[in-house]
Amino acid sequence: MHALEPAWENLKRDFETACSQAARDERARLLAGLNQFLRRFRRYETEQDWIQMVGEGAAGFARQIAVFSLEGDILRLRGQVNLELPETLSFPLASAGAFESVRATKDAVTALRTSAEVGDALSTPSGGDRACLFPVANGTRLTAVLFASSDEETDLNALELISGLAASILERQSNAALHSQISPLPQPPAAASQAARLPAWADLDPKQRQLHLRAQRFARVAVAEIQLAKPEACRAGREQGDLYLFLQKEIDKAREIYGKQFMTISSMVDYLHRELVQTAAAGEHS
Repeated sequence: MHALEPAWENLKRDFETACSQAARDERARLLAGLNQFLRRFRRYETEQDWIQMVGEGAAGFARQIAVFSLEGDILRLRGQVNLELPETLSFPLASAGAFESVRATKDAVTALRTSAEVGDALSTPSGGDRACLFPVANGTRLTAVLFASSDEETDLNALELISGLAASILERQSNAALHSQISPLPQPPAAASQAARLPAWADLDPKQRQLHLRAQRFARVAVAEIQLAKPEACRAGREQGDLYLFLQKEIDKAREIYGKQFMTISSMVDYLHRELVQTAAAGEHS
């Protein structure tokens, strides 16, 4: 045995111990922060308190945050972090495809920050930046949307947890008068919402049409493969009205591939979400 080997082994053990302790400390810090956030959330008194806490909680996991309420077919800005949006910002749901997809699917959506997907105010000049949108529901109806910039610093799981906590607290708040602006509102059928997102085929050039066709085929094949590979999980997801709960890994993987391959033009539609809702969630087989 080389004379340095025992010292090297001791050094490796010390390093591994230090890493494990650092991981435990970081996990404890994160859990303590989330517990404190939840305790504060439970005691909110006004609508503005609720909005502020959603923004503060999400700001720890993304660089830019915005909270929008959904009032009929209009999105209204209610809070923001590290953005310079007009306080009076509002825009029609139909003008921002990614927001409309959130309402149609009641699921998180990743989109390019183009005018067609997130509206003029939230779009970026480069065209390659991305954003994540998370639904906040009161009961069965979407009442707010959490917008977050998406980059290497963004923690999607944490943001989904924040939006879920926000929905749970909102739903259980007994004094509805304190948050009348974010209470459930009637919404049109999902099918009408989805139809509005379909691009005008005649307006697309041949290259764009081919990309749309490839995206549609990918969505059909990806969902069919999920159904074949995980039939019990699909069935459980349909029964509980939450496919993502049982198929998170498979759906996230398909989303990642879809986003990289097809979310490259402003006219692109989230066909993967459509296929999940219309086929997997409905219990049909391609």
